[in-house]
Amino acid sequence: MRSTLVGFVTTAFAVSLAGCGGEKPAPQPADALSQLTRAANEMAAQAKQLAGDSTGGAQRTPVPPVSYKVLLGYLPPSLDDMTAQEPEGETTSAGQWQYSQAKVVFRSTDGSRSAHVGVFDYAHIPMLYLPYQMMLRMKVSRESTKGYERTVEVKGFPAFEKWDKGTGESEISVMVGDRFVVTTSTRGSGEGSARKIVEGIDLKDLAKQSPS
Repeated sequence: MRSTLVGFVTTAFAVSLAGCGGEKPAPQPADALSQLTRAANEMAAQAKQLAGDSTGGAQRTPVPPVSYKVLLGYLPPSLDDMTAQEPEGETTSAGQWQYSQAKVVFRSTDGSRSAHVGVFDYAHIPMLYLPYQMMLRMKVSRESTKGYERTVEVKGFPAFEKWDKGTGESEISVMVGDRFVVTTSTRGSGEGSARKIVEGIDLKDLAKQSPS
């Protein structure tokens, strides 16, 4: 998620700074700062719009996140014959915003298979949901000889699933209760393996962690 978000932000800023003409002089520091500010404001506005679309038009206000200690309880304790590394969790503050996350990595003894599982509470911070909301809103369905990527549902929650035949990677991201994001990626375990892991998590109980 973090790399996806950084890439999206970087691209948006680059487009904003590129301007319309190739022969204009380089912007002065004050101009560049102004353009960056405008780009950030535009992205924030888009994030709020997408957040409103996903919740029937209601814009959510950021709230205190669920503790990472609670999120750790939703990670799978075991996975087939793979060995789990020490689960990691943290609650982070960035100015007035806070969010929590919990992650765990599984690996087979010979290293041929692995799985990454994460549970995130972005506590209604619009910017952090933007990449997921964009994918889910577009209702993507694309299949080729190389694999597929598509918008699906998992236990009634919207999700985005990918399968790459060449690399043997399976991925899925699920938006739970318009607040939590559960992500899983696997390598070497076959098509649909990421979805199978997510289906083993009690998503409906996780949704209850968000007060109505």
